[in-house]
Amino acid sequence: MSFVYPNFLWAFFILLIPIIVHLFNFRRYKTVYFSRVKFLQEVVEDSKSGAKLKHLLVLLSRLLMLSCLVLAFAQPYIPAEEGEMTENLTSIYLDNSYSMQSQGADGDLLNEVKNQAIEIVKSLAENERVNLLTSDLNSVDQRFYSKSEIIDRIKEIDYSAKSTQLKAVLRMQHDILNNAKEKGNRRVFVLSDFQKKTNSIEDLKLPETQAYYYKANAVNVENIFIDSVWFESPVHRVNSPVDVHFRVENNSSEDLTDLIIRLSINGNEPGPKRLSIPANSFIEDKITFTDRTPGIKEAKLHIETGQLFFDDDFFFTYTIKESVNILLVDNREESSKNLEQLYSLEDYYNATSVNVESLVPDDFEDKELIVLQNIDNIPSGIMELLDQAMKNGGTVVLIPGKNIDATNWNAFLGRHQLPTLNNKDTTSLELSYFNSDDPLYTGVFESTPENYKHPRLFNRYRLGLSNSQQFITLFGTSPTSPYMLYGQRGNGKIVLLSSPLNADYTNFQNHALFAATFLRMAETASFQKPLYMTIGEMDNFPLQTAVSEKDPIHLKNEELKVDVIPLLINVANARAISFSHLENTISSSGFYELTDQNTFNETVGLNYSRAESYVDPFTNEEVAEQFLNAGWSNAKAFELNGQGKVQINQLKATEYWRILLILALIFVGVEILLLKLWKR
Repeated sequence: MSFVYPNFLWAFFILLIPIIVHLFNFRRYKTVYFSRVKFLQEVVEDSKSGAKLKHLLVLLSRLLMLSCLVLAFAQPYIPAEEGEMTENLTSIYLDNSYSMQSQGADGDLLNEVKNQAIEIVKSLAENERVNLLTSDLNSVDQRFYSKSEIIDRIKEIDYSAKSTQLKAVLRMQHDILNNAKEKGNRRVFVLSDFQKKTNSIEDLKLPETQAYYYKANAVNVENIFIDSVWFESPVHRVNSPVDVHFRVENNSSEDLTDLIIRLSINGNEPGPKRLSIPANSFIEDKITFTDRTPGIKEAKLHIETGQLFFDDDFFFTYTIKESVNILLVDNREESSKNLEQLYSLEDYYNATSVNVESLVPDDFEDKELIVLQNIDNIPSGIMELLDQAMKNGGTVVLIPGKNIDATNWNAFLGRHQLPTLNNKDTTSLELSYFNSDDPLYTGVFESTPENYKHPRLFNRYRLGLSNSQQFITLFGTSPTSPYMLYGQRGNGKIVLLSSPLNADYTNFQNHALFAATFLRMAETASFQKPLYMTIGEMDNFPLQTAVSEKDPIHLKNEELKVDVIPLLINVANARAISFSHLENTISSSGFYELTDQNTFNETVGLNYSRAESYVDPFTNEEVAEQFLNAGWSNAKAFELNGQGKVQINQLKATEYWRILLILALIFVGVEILLLKLWKR
C-alpha cells in the first residue's frame, strides 16, 4: 500500500476531537427530582446502559467517517508494479524498420503495432505525459506529448530506412525519462518484431525501468535478398569484360530453385541469370558483361520475391574512363625510357614526359599518376603540387636519382611519414618478398606467382625506418625490409622506391612484375569512389576536385524530390563530403547525383541496410530472458484479451480513494440514523 499524498496522514490527529467531546459528554449529569424514586430504579439502570452504548456507536461512526476522509485525501493505492505514484511518465518505442514489412495475421506488422499503440495510449490517463520514439531516434521525439498529440503522431509513422539497435533505444528512453522534470512512475513500452539481428540487449548495463513489450509475429519468417555486390578488379575499361560479383541469401527452410536475378546498367540488361540456393544458405555468383562506352555507370541488381521487397534491389555505381592521364617527370642527366616505353603500349595510357627543370603548374592539371623518376632534388613548389595531387585522389611515385639532396628528399618524405633515404648500400640482394595479396594486384594474376626469378638490387639507399611511419611493402627482402612501398595519403597514394631505375642499381625495370605493377598503378591511380553506400551508415565521400564555395555541392534525386546540401570537411589532409547530418533526410534507396552544377559531377548508389533483412525473431520466452539477463527482472509482455487487444488494466494502479469517500458517506448516514432513530 502506498499514498499519493502521505502528508495528509497527519490529519489522523483530528480523531482526538470527537474522542474528547464524547468523554466530556459521558461525565455530564443532570439532576432530576422525583417524589418517590423507588419505582424508577430499574428504568434508570436500563436507560443508562442504553445511552452508553448509543454514545459509543456514534463515536465509532464519527471516527470511521473521519478516518475514511483522511485516507481518501491521502489517496492510498496498490501500484501495478514497484512504482511509488499513480501518475506515470511513459516512453513508447514503436519499431518502424523495414523488417516490419512482414505480413502478420491482420496485415503488415507495422500497422499491427501502430493499432496496438493507439489502443494503449487511449487507455492512459488524460493528463498522462507520453514520449514516442521510432527507429529514427529523431531529436524532435525526445520530449513528452499529450495523448491526442501522440495518437496523431502514431498515425503518421511510416517505414524508416534506419536500422536501430534496441540497446540504443532503451538508453535513449532511460535518458528521456530520467531527465524529465515531472514526477511519476517511469515506464517504457516496446512494440517490435524483436528480430535477432538488432534486438539483442546483451551488455545493456542500465538501471531497471519498468518495461512492457509487445511482440508482433510474422506469419512467414522467411526472406530472400541481395546481400552485397563487388568487383574482383578495381579496373574498368571500355570494351573489356567485367565480372559483377554478388551474394544472395536464402533465409528460409526450403531450397530455392530458378530464382531470376537481373543486372541493369544505365537501363541496359546484359541478360538474366537463374540461381539455385539451398535452404538457410547463400550463393556467391557473377554476371559478366562488356561496357562499350565510357562514363559514370548506374547499375542495379534485381530479384523478385514474395516478402520484404525493400531488399530486392541493389544499387551501385562505377566509372569507365577513356584514358588515364600520366605525368612522367625525369632528370635530363639520368633520363630513363622504361616507363615511357611501357605507357606507350596502349592509347589508354596518356603519358606526358617533362624535364623537372621545365615543370610548370599547368603540367599537373588533370594528372592522375605523377612519377618523379631519377630525380635528385624536388623543388619546393613541386612539393606543394604533389600534395595537392594526392589530396585530389591522385598517385605520386617517387624514384630517387643517383645523387640526391638527402635533406631535400627527407623533408618531403618525413612530412608524409615515409622512411628517409640514408647512405648507399652496395650489397647485392635479391628481392625475394613480393606482396601479391595487396589490393593493387587484385585480378592481375590467375594464380599467385611462384618459382620465378626474383629481381635483384646492386646498389640502393638505406631506408631510415621507425614505428611511427605508415606504409605497406610491395617488394623487398622481407615485409619489414622494403624496396618498394606505398601509403595512403589524403584521397590518394604515395609510392617510394629506394633506388634509381638504372642498370647499375637494379634490374627490377626489366622484370615482368615491374610492368604488371606500374600498369596497374596507372589503372588505379585516381581515387576509388565507393561502389555503393548504406542509408544510415554513409561514409565520407572523397572529394578529388576543387570546388567553389559559391557553388555548393548538392545531393539530388529528382524522381524522389530530394535536394540537400552535404557538408565539406577536412579528413587527414584531404577534403571529403560528409552526409552525417542528412541521415534523417535520405530515406529511399536509388541513384543520387553529387554535383556542384559545374566541375564536380558524380553519382552514388544508396541502399537500405541489410540488417533488417535477417527476419529471424526472438520468441517471447527469449525476449523475457534477454530482459532478465540485462537485470530488468520486472519486464513483462503485454497481456492480450480474446480480441487480440492489449489488456490495459495491468498497467493501472489499484486506487481506493473513491471507495473511502463512499464509506465516509455511509458512516455519516449511520450516525444520523443512530441519533434520529435511537430514542431513550
